[in-house]
Amino acid sequence: MAKEPIELSIGSIFSPKDYSQLEKYVIPRYQRNYAWTEPHIKQLIQDILDFSEINSKNYYLGSLVVYERKEEGKTFFETIDGQQRLTTLNILFSVLKNEFNKIESNFKINLRYDSRPKSTYSLDYFFNYDKEIDFINNTKGLNTRIKAAYHIITNELNTIQENRGQEVLNNFVSYLKNSVKLLRVPVPEDTDLNHYFEIMNSRGEQLEKHEVLKANMLDVFKNDDKSTHVFNTIWEACANMEKYVQYGFSTHKDKNNNQSIRNLIFGNDWTGFNPTDFNEVLNCFGTVSDESNDPTMLSILIDTKGDASKNKENKEGQERFTTVINYSNFLLHVLRILINKSNKYFINEKLKDVPLDDKRLLDTFKLFLENKAINKIEFVEDFGFHLLKLKSKYDKYIIKRDGLDDKWSLKELKVESSPQYNNTFSKNNQKVILLLSMFHVSAPTLIYKHWLNAALNYVLYIDEIKEADYINYLERLSDAYLYDNFLAEKGKKIEYYDIIYTNKGERSLFDHNAIDTILNNGTSVENFIFNRLDYLLLHQWEEQKNSIQEKDRDYKFFNSSIKNFNFSFRSSVEHYYPQNPHNNDDKLDDKDYKFLNNFGNLCLISGSQNSKLSNLLPEGKKSHYSPNDIENESVKQRLMMCYTEWDKSNIEHKVTDHSQKMKNLLLSTTSNIKN
Repeated sequence: MAKEPIELSIGSIFSPKDYSQLEKYVIPRYQRNYAWTEPHIKQLIQDILDFSEINSKNYYLGSLVVYERKEEGKTFFETIDGQQRLTTLNILFSVLKNEFNKIESNFKINLRYDSRPKSTYSLDYFFNYDKEIDFINNTKGLNTRIKAAYHIITNELNTIQENRGQEVLNNFVSYLKNSVKLLRVPVPEDTDLNHYFEIMNSRGEQLEKHEVLKANMLDVFKNDDKSTHVFNTIWEACANMEKYVQYGFSTHKDKNNNQSIRNLIFGNDWTGFNPTDFNEVLNCFGTVSDESNDPTMLSILIDTKGDASKNKENKEGQERFTTVINYSNFLLHVLRILINKSNKYFINEKLKDVPLDDKRLLDTFKLFLENKAINKIEFVEDFGFHLLKLKSKYDKYIIKRDGLDDKWSLKELKVESSPQYNNTFSKNNQKVILLLSMFHVSAPTLIYKHWLNAALNYVLYIDEIKEADYINYLERLSDAYLYDNFLAEKGKKIEYYDIIYTNKGERSLFDHNAIDTILNNGTSVENFIFNRLDYLLLHQWEEQKNSIQEKDRDYKFFNSSIKNFNFSFRSSVEHYYPQNPHNNDDKLDDKDYKFLNNFGNLCLISGSQNSKLSNLLPEGKKSHYSPNDIENESVKQRLMMCYTEWDKSNIEHKVTDHSQKMKNLLLSTTSNIKN
């Protein structure tokens, strides 16, 4: 008889009352290796943190599907589904133990890999290493993803502690151990595990929240077949965030107006957007009986892929691009913009600040769909129209990753003799890409992509977006982010919602009294500050470089080019002169130690580079790069490498000189920079 699923707190998984009862988990050989990166890890921590602050109830992390395996009289749980979360939790507890002293001695990690000894060794290593001995010196044989995850988690928890306080971190740890739950689901003993794993990963996906939401919204149309059909077509055309929305509509010409639905909505070259409301979208469709493969309500609910997947043109526009958000999160952006456009769809002022948290998707929409003061049909029609219009704007004016060269792109879909992707703007397309990617990499978690909400809100209401105006708005938004949030003193920070909707993207704070305290804060300095500075440096590279005195210039890096720079997910704030150099004789003296955490001695790099280079002296770090292969590193770091003799004897001069120049540039408004 199959065993029943059991609910487990995270604390009980790693710390049973009787240590002899500690259950062991195994990652089988048919599973892929640990693959989570910074966005996944930060999202997990942020989700738990959010619930620890706003919800006293339990937070369910999902299911852990296991097979009970017997080895030499001992039981091991072969993990079929949930290994990424389980591995991350093991690393998280290692960080809490070693870096924050938050874990009792009875906590143990409990995971090994069947066929990846390096991964097993890495988990054990990071849990058991002696913090008094610098572990970075001995990490050559470690799994790079696990090593990077350890560093990402450490930085994220440090940021929480620095910005939110010790009590918040303590509550996070307590909530993690006691109120975060997993449902362990055992499979029957006679299960063919390889076959089960294959089926589960290819066809065993549960209904997603946005599919449930679609059914709830379609329910308001009841017997209105045409509205049902049109709304469903809109929904499915938008649902594939990686495909341009035009491809979700038929090119079959309607017999009454001799135009295709696609052309009626987007124009003959597919670059426009003609309807002004949901009724005009309806008018672009013929009668329901004229539409091939018309879905009934029953078929929509059964076939979660809906009408778009059945369209014979569905193979058009095969996915070339990678989106910056998922569909559920996009739906919340649409809702927030719609609610702030019209006063008739909110119950009270607080509801205008729609949370961008896709875990709360159904609960958030429920507030509007079940409100008796709101006309449900009108609400769903308005939402459908705004969903379609915003997706067309998103495709054209928001960056995606282009699969052809793996670079950020900003392109519109246009048809002439055939469909083609062209740069959205003819002159300063790359500048817009830099601005959007600057915001994006600074906020890797979905719930903090307020910049995206601001950009979508801006482009929605302008029929023809001029590149100069778009650049000006994004640069002013960057100024507001810096002055009103990141450099504002505690108690004076302006929330992102108010920056976007109340202040229209304009900065309102003009003092920066706390700048030295905020910038000279070591690894706790926010990523956005470094990325904004890199954007400014790109436009003043020659001027800033030439400001370095002749005697201080390292010409090897001084003459390198930055023309191919692009923003990427650099998440580790690095001490350029190291905190713990390999040789103890190189440690800074007490009188110079204050320069260690100074902004002039800090730069933003990738987690993997941090693991390799963190304890090297500046000259040692520079030896790992050539002027050509450094183009993927931050501009500030490259400028620091233009200095020579950044060493113990010159630390005050180098740090002070660089810091003052960077602060002066950082505080200049983006509207004053050179194009």
